[in-house]
Amino acid sequence: MPTHDFFSRRDIMKLSALLTVSGALPLLNAYQARAQEPDAPVRIGYLPITDATPLLVAHANGYFEAEGIKAEKPVLLRSWAQIVEAFISGQVNVVHLLSPITVWARFGSKAPAKVVAWNHMAGSGLTVLPEINSVKELGGKTVAIPFWYSIHNVVLQALLKENGLTPVSKRTGTPAANEVNLVIMAPSDMVPALATKQVAGYIVAEPFNAAAELQGIGKVLRFTGDV
Repeated sequence: MPTHDFFSRRDIMKLSALLTVSGALPLLNAYQARAQEPDAPVRIGYLPITDATPLLVAHANGYFEAEGIKAEKPVLLRSWAQIVEAFISGQVNVVHLLSPITVWARFGSKAPAKVVAWNHMAGSGLTVLPEINSVKELGGKTVAIPFWYSIHNVVLQALLKENGLTPVSKRTGTPAANEVNLVIMAPSDMVPALATKQVAGYIVAEPFNAAAELQGIGKVLRFTGDV
């Protein structure tokens, strides 16, 4: 499996701790201190994926300044754990997140978070190997998702169950013919993993679905908006 730093086991454990009241308390205290700053500028935290596009374009084109809002240079972060930690502590105050993480942060850690806009509602797809022509053909194979707490995981599991398949998570062994093994993988690792057939497919946002088609190593089987 490709190595990656987006979704290591350490990150998952750290994120789980952050999104509890006790785990987030020290960071929330830091947030409260920074929240007292008068006229605090917009401090964007982002991951290097297309979900960050609206925030980066707004900063690059001066949209914040046009509204009389100060904005600092966006801060590149490398994992969901880092972006949540930076937000809860007040290092950044505007971020993009997977929807389930947003809910978890608000009600799990009691972070003073507010959803101000939807990023996209149907901008992801299920990309598979060229020889796979139906969801049922994913039985006995491995499919990558970007994170457990993601709409991608929810949509994929619903789609699998509709087709008589059982989603599982196995570190070792081969899934049964009626099972699909789900693994967490950084989006940037998904295309090479598909190319080497370490996975039979993945569900993720663009541009990684288009990349597989352009390279001739995969095809979009379903768009999330169609599920």
